[in-house]
Amino acid sequence: MTGKDTRMVLSGDDQKNVVPPWLRPIASIKLYDFCESHSSKEYSFYCRVCMVALCKECKKQHDLSGHDIIKVYKIARVASFRKKDLEPLWDISDIRLYNQKGWPVAVIYKEGDGISRSSDQSNAAECESCRYQLKSPRAKYCSVECKVEAVMKVDESESMKNEAKRKVEAISEGSGSNVKSFRRRSRKQKNPRRAPLF
Repeated sequence: MTGKDTRMVLSGDDQKNVVPPWLRPIASIKLYDFCESHSSKEYSFYCRVCMVALCKECKKQHDLSGHDIIKVYKIARVASFRKKDLEPLWDISDIRLYNQKGWPVAVIYKEGDGISRSSDQSNAAECESCRYQLKSPRAKYCSVECKVEAVMKVDESESMKNEAKRKVEAISEGSGSNVKSFRRRSRKQKNPRRAPLF
């Protein structure tokens, strides 16, 4: 195989830590708002390919494209995805799940405001992103948005570390002859001269 034919295969751990491209803009998409085209309908579907919210009428027109569309559910006025719809697409094991009519759902948007309130209850778990108090000890995040945000920050900091490491390696490799000083003159004169004595 040549270099062009090889593909990088991610391990299971790597796949858990990578946010799929269709999920990255989820915070900016307002599900269960009213549709701009059909004012009486709410956005209750999400197209993974186009990354847009759809109402029932928009979905009928959009079904012709054959794109993957996920149903969005409303629980206590909060938009959420069913576990069985989201789990095959992304690891949601550390997101707090709620029970709706017998099936578990994951809330889409963050629930906390970033202010820690765990001083009241010392053993209460908090969302690692927005500090919302979680009642589930195994969960790390209160919502899909919080996990996306946290994983994206980790990815960003890792890429910044890798970039800094590459720069240091490039500098150390070229330290022999290619390093150029930005000083206008050398530190010491080759033949130092004294000021004339009068």
